[in-house]
Amino acid sequence: MTPNEMEEFLDLLDRYGGQLEDWPAEAREKAEAWQQASAVAARQIAAMRRAEAALAASRPIVPAEANALAARAMRERQENPGQMLARRISWGVAGALALVAGVYVGSLPRLDAAPSDIVAAALDQSGGRDVW
Repeated sequence: MTPNEMEEFLDLLDRYGGQLEDWPAEAREKAEAWQQASAVAARQIAAMRRAEAALAASRPIVPAEANALAARAMRERQENPGQMLARRISWGVAGALALVAGVYVGSLPRLDAAPSDIVAAALDQSGGRDVW
């Protein structure tokens, strides 16, 4: 199989599943030919069949269990209002720290300026005093 054929085969396998008899006739003929010609294609079909069998054997969540899970989640939120307040305060502190960091970084001298310009600006700000 060429890489393009393998890509087409995998796309069809994803679309129609591992039971080749359920595929449209033209696609099924191609898949059967690829299965006979390529061990990789045969392994992919077998893997898809195993995955489908595992999904079919799995137990779905029944509505009663889903409702119980949702009720437990809602109860947890309602029973801990202090936790919600702590979460909001922590986000507020994080926002304030980000603001302070942004102001600090914005006040730093530009690094793309020549070193002599940075020194001259520092001397100008010092009013001629000895800053070293």
